[in-house]
Amino acid sequence: MTPWWPAVGAALVLGVLGHLTGRELVTGGYRIDEEVALPAPGSAWWTGPSTGLLAAVAVLSVRDLGGWAALPPFLLFAWLTVALVWVDLDVHRLPVGLVVPAGAALAVLLVLAVLATGGPRWRGTLIGVVATGLVYLVLYLLPGGGVGFGDVRLAPVIGGLLGFLSTSHVVVGIGAGFLVGGVAAAAMLVLRRVGLKSAIAYGPAMCLGAWVAIVLTPRIVTGLAGG
Repeated sequence: MTPWWPAVGAALVLGVLGHLTGRELVTGGYRIDEEVALPAPGSAWWTGPSTGLLAAVAVLSVRDLGGWAALPPFLLFAWLTVALVWVDLDVHRLPVGLVVPAGAALAVLLVLAVLATGGPRWRGTLIGVVATGLVYLVLYLLPGGGVGFGDVRLAPVIGGLLGFLSTSHVVVGIGAGFLVGGVAAAAMLVLRRVGLKSAIAYGPAMCLGAWVAIVLTPRIVTGLAGG
């Protein structure tokens, strides 16, 4: 069982990083010309605590599944999740300048984790990349699919992370993303925050669905197996 102190340490370090990131995000420097006239971004008070919380979740959940070598990509994903949630909620866009470099860094860290842990993890990682990427590509191509190309770009990144843990994580992550997105859309419709034809940011649902899978997949698999 993972000791508590690495989780606390990761939460403190990533929490500080998340706070500093929030101070930059609140300036709106990621906005392009047509987005400059939008209302100013809100308060960034939550970016530090949220990043710290996800870092602790990564340590407590991933360490026992993939070993210490698996932690770096998931800690980076904790930071990336908060940044993407902020930007997508603000401008309904996942910036190429954020997703591509972070995705490349995650790919390198995943390769190192696969080499360090050995076994068939490379196979699950590859399956996650391909399966998740194809699902979102199909949704993007379908009329009314509800996802943008930024979501398609992010999907293989999330799929690779979840596939490293297991193919079950990939399935749960995709399903949880749809569930989170559906519940959020329904809630905003009920509260009249959006209309039936309004564009809704889907990146946050994808990221949060991945974290649901990271935490709950072992319990779901055990429950389905009758254990």
